[in-house]
Amino acid sequence: MRSACLPAPARHGLRACAGAAALALGLATGAQAQPAAGGVDWTLTGGVAARANVRMLGLAAGWTQPEPLWQGQRWRLKLRHEAVVAAWDVPKAKDLLELGYSPVFRLQRPLPGVARTFFVEASIGVRLLSHTRVAPDRSLSTAFQFSDMIGMGLQWGREGRSTLGLRYQHISNLGIKRPNPGMDFALLYYTLRF
Repeated sequence: MRSACLPAPARHGLRACAGAAALALGLATGAQAQPAAGGVDWTLTGGVAARANVRMLGLAAGWTQPEPLWQGQRWRLKLRHEAVVAAWDVPKAKDLLELGYSPVFRLQRPLPGVARTFFVEASIGVRLLSHTRVAPDRSLSTAFQFSDMIGMGLQWGREGRSTLGLRYQHISNLGIKRPNPGMDFALLYYTLRF
């Protein structure tokens, strides 16, 4: 179907997603030069914020440091790096793009008897938004934002190449400028490492 046949909001969303995908590809190409355990992985993320009914679709290039930061008998702490690009579908304002970086601390435990690993994770990263309006009467005040995240998930497959996880993400400017309403997202993601 040609994009000219789509309503204007859908055309803008397609352009935003195409731009986001191109930028993520560029970030991942640069990321491949970084040290990684098994190379760069790709994460597809989808989520929703109840306030303002904003939906998010994102793509991240990630890589994990080869050595654990801490190793216990059952648990280990690993550090991931994620370069993120996401498109926000904002129903009552202009759609926006999000660019960011997050160091993700992941506490992992292999499950006994199966080739699966359970984990919990947390991060404080940075984000840059293309603009700040998310509703006619709601603005995030600044394009520069912080991204706090907690989550959990399961890794499986040969050398843990697949990951499925849930995250709660809060985006706000930490009071750099008022008002600072922030946005809360519930996210579902899938990661594949090649």
